Amino acid sequence: MIGIPEVVLTGFDYLSATRQEEMRRNLALLYETAEGTCPGDRLFGLNPGFQDAPLNVAVNLFALEVIEKTEVYENKAEILDIRYTQSQDGNLTPQVIVGAKNTEGG
Repeated sequence: MIGIPEVVLTGFDYLSATRQEEMRRNLALLYETAEGTCPGDRLFGLNPGFQDAPLNVAVNLFALEVIEKTEVYENKAEILDIRYTQSQDGNLTPQVIVGAKNTEGG
């Protein structure tokens, strides 16, 4: 089973930590919310379907869900990596590494 992810921000070059903290809070809320539970936007949050899949499939479904939802709901962020730590009971805790999206043309 995959637990609630930890959001780690790296490589941000903003003028204040306030924007970074706002982005971390936004992503944490997005990742902790089950899809379909937000009355104003039923697509907000992660689809929990990955939790019932075999572990090797679940990590891929989880990564895909995080990447897609981040692009929609926090489009200035880019997922750089997703790492997992496994507890003794076999549960995984994901750590989502996020950076600022490169907005320069080219």
